[in-house]
Amino acid sequence: MRNWKQALSAARQGESKYKTLVQAIIADIDQGVLKDGQRLAPQRQVSEVLGISLQTVTNAYKELERQGRVRCEVGRGSFVSGRTSEKVAISMLDRGEQSMLDFSTARIVHSTEHDRLWQATCAELALESDQPWMRAFRPIAGFESHRAAAVQWLLGLGMNVMPEDLLITNGASQGLFLALASLAGPDDVVLCAGLSEHSVIGTSQVLGFTLKGLEMDGEGINPEHFEDLCSNERITALVCTPNLNNPNSCLMSDTRRREIAEIARRFGVYIIEDDVYGPLLAGINKALPISYYVPELSFYCTSMTKSVLSGLRVGFLVMPRRLALRTESILRVNSWMAPPLLGEIAARWITGGMAQELVQLQRHLIARRQAMVTHELGEFLIRNHPCSLSAWLSVPERWEAEGLMRELRRKQIALTLPDPFVAPGRPKPRAVRLCVGAECTEEEMAQGLRTIHETFLQYPKVNEFF
Repeated sequence: MRNWKQALSAARQGESKYKTLVQAIIADIDQGVLKDGQRLAPQRQVSEVLGISLQTVTNAYKELERQGRVRCEVGRGSFVSGRTSEKVAISMLDRGEQSMLDFSTARIVHSTEHDRLWQATCAELALESDQPWMRAFRPIAGFESHRAAAVQWLLGLGMNVMPEDLLITNGASQGLFLALASLAGPDDVVLCAGLSEHSVIGTSQVLGFTLKGLEMDGEGINPEHFEDLCSNERITALVCTPNLNNPNSCLMSDTRRREIAEIARRFGVYIIEDDVYGPLLAGINKALPISYYVPELSFYCTSMTKSVLSGLRVGFLVMPRRLALRTESILRVNSWMAPPLLGEIAARWITGGMAQELVQLQRHLIARRQAMVTHELGEFLIRNHPCSLSAWLSVPERWEAEGLMRELRRKQIALTLPDPFVAPGRPKPRAVRLCVGAECTEEEMAQGLRTIHETFLQYPKVNEFF
């Protein structure tokens, strides 16, 4: 606390003490004096050592939590929390490395069929004289024809909606952000799965709401824990991914979905449903979206990025009708509108049947690769699914996850640590994520999986620096 005391002593007269303390603690975090996960001194102790009021320290800790620099856990204390964007950068490759076999990024399995269809569509668009998708900047919600195609796509996912109830978005991540921004601010509590999409965790740091992770089992969110928190706190919303939750590929049964919907309706909790993987299960999984059972309280979000084409960043956000105008206005402020060109391509592929064909192809390609994962890494497999873009692997007792990842990177293989997905208040599992969409041949993938298996069986060095 020496740096904190010096900062307070050097503060100008009239300068806010709690803001000075906040900046001093942030400086220690940024300079590595305080490490990610390190417990901060109790507030009363800080108050006594620095000679400032307990309320000043409390205000500083609350501001640090709002900024996402600290997480406060009831009964345990306050801990340094690395920003989600930093955890993602450490855990996943930001850019392709030719020599690296990248199993760290959740993406579809690309094929020559994707290239052929993309090239044919671009050639078709280039020959058309009337190209409104290159000139228009309204309507904000998306072209009527694009929304009509979205209605058709959503019907195949179990959602029967009207065009005026949905927005075209720049992928599912923007859809989730818009839904959260429509509902939650600094005074709100939002729940999510204990392992959740890292963009949701990052959004909590941007919008300042309190995010809490729920207990999970093999189907995902534990409804008893959800009900317990709703009974004892004012909960604004629940963010959930019933279909192939990222990163652990949990698949929720229809019974569980109905149960969560009933709890949400009883307590007036909004549901924000991320169904980005739903198209991969359409026609296979008979369970309907949670949003189907509680439409008046639900935001339902899906996209084409994780099922049709990675670069086709087109999402569809279904909104409760009473919040549609508010959400559309946030879209206008956030990015004005989704790119109409991509919306045009998505609409043509949906109405022409090409999108469905690519989804069918994707299921086949994913299933083949998931079978390889099961064959090579079955003894370490916690969970995978023939339609999932990832597999969840246990870390052998002899290894620490970070050391294991460093050793694999040394062998030119990248997996994902659990850190970016761990919601506040939940323990970090001894597991790593392997994504099957790496841009490689099946032979290269098989060799990579064998290398992972061999590394998992090895004992780590006594000191990795020698």
